[in-house]
Amino acid sequence: MKTARLFLAGMYLHLALSVAVPAGIPLLAGQGDGWNGLCTGLLLLYLAAVLLVQLAGWACALSARRAAKRGEEDLLRTWWLFLKLCSIPFYILNVLWSLFVWGLFLLASRGILLALLPVSFAVTCLMAVQTGLVGLCYLRLQKRQGRPVSGLHTVCQLLPVLDVISTLLLVRRLRHSPYPPH
Repeated sequence: MKTARLFLAGMYLHLALSVAVPAGIPLLAGQGDGWNGLCTGLLLLYLAAVLLVQLAGWACALSARRAAKRGEEDLLRTWWLFLKLCSIPFYILNVLWSLFVWGLFLLASRGILLALLPVSFAVTCLMAVQTGLVGLCYLRLQKRQGRPVSGLHTVCQLLPVLDVISTLLLVRRLRHSPYPPH
């Protein structure tokens, strides 16, 4: 569960830095000769945080895979629900902030920065895939134990927005399932 907590905390740190860096760099650059060492440091801090969050996400996915191999159903279910449900505000705020910031960047650069937009989108989608891998491990364990799991839910766990809808539907179905919750 430590890797899931670390990953979720990293996601929110990423969001905070996504707000601080675009706001901080112009302030720091405007206080002197333009781009300076503080601007570079802030940008490098942001890039390092992005890398660390991605590493934490992959570590969480690997931990989920090991837990699934050991048959730790309760632990996997807890990780899955924790990550999926607690990350909903992150994704909502991230999309809203990204639309605002990237809209400003694209307007200010007259479209030149459009080439960087897929990078930001890919980082967020990778986080959704990483949380989805935890759900995928849980659902595969459910299937191995003979419980019916739709292939559609398995695929949806890896797709942004559909993963949350699928999780909520599965939680509802599992609550009314004839199988015990653990």
